[in-house]
This record gives sequence, C-alpha cells and structure tokens, in this order.
Amino acid sequence: MSFDIAVMQAFNGLSLFTVLALMALGLAIIFGLMGVINMAHGELMAMGAYTTYLTAVIFERFAPTLLHFYLPVAVVLAFGVTFAFGFALERSFIRFLYHRPLDTMLATWGLSLILQQSFRSLFGPREVGVPSPSWLTGAWQPISGMSRSKISSTPTGDLLDRTDLTI
Repeated sequence: MSFDIAVMQAFNGLSLFTVLALMALGLAIIFGLMGVINMAHGELMAMGAYTTYLTAVIFERFAPTLLHFYLPVAVVLAFGVTFAFGFALERSFIRFLYHRPLDTMLATWGLSLILQQSFRSLFGPREVGVPSPSWLTGAWQPISGMSRSKISSTPTGDLLDRTDLTI
C-alpha cells in the first residue's frame, strides 16, 4: 500500500469517526436528559439522509443548473424534517415513557422497524446516493465532514457545560 492511499484511508476513517461520534453524542444527550433509550436513532438519521436525497432529486429534475447549490438547502430541510418528526414523536409517543428504559427501548425498536420498512417501501431495498457538489469533491470532502462535526459539537458541549442542561 502506498503512502498516498494510507493517508486517504486515514482521512476517510477519521471522517466516518466524526459522524459516528456525533450520533453517539446525540444518543448520550437523549438518554441523559430524558432517560430514553432510543433504538430508532439511526432511522432518524436515515430520515435526514433521505431528505437530502429527495432534495437532490428535486434540484436535479426541476433546477439542474442550480444542482451544485442543493446541499445547503438539503441540510436545512433535513434538520427541519427530522426535527418536526422527532418533536411530534416526543409529544405523541415518547413523553409517556420517560424514565422507563425497557418500555422506551421496546417502543422505539418497534418504531425503528416501522421506519425501516417505510424507507424500504418508498425508496427500494438498494441504497441511494446523492451527487457531490462540485465545490466539495476531491480532498476537501473528509476535511469538510470533520469541520462540520467540530462546528456542531463545540456549541453542544458549551451548552451542556454552561447551562443546567447537563447530563
């Protein structure tokens, strides 16, 4: 293995690590603040990913000249859709199960099965991909993933350190 490939694989691994670290941070905050073991956490992340995919498809079909600008719109939409679903889920379903770990684990596991089957029915059994914008291709892709992780985890850590929202 050449040195270039080793460095590229190290950056790819570090980029994937930052995504998994953000997911773990989300799970820890949810459990620490609400006492809920969320077995559907990955499916909620997939909901954001599928929102990004749908945004790319809409841009590709209806505004192909603006396709290289779809990612900021997709990020905002992914956060919005996932937030709205999570808020409705908490208000209608999870709030009745606070501090009952076994019940929340079973309920969110059932929800994860429902969401998985919904995604499979809507998008098919194969994975889907989103086009990489021209300004994000090449060596910047892993670095931008790491910087997004740093940008989102630093304010979260500050919020938890400096307020009463501690875990």
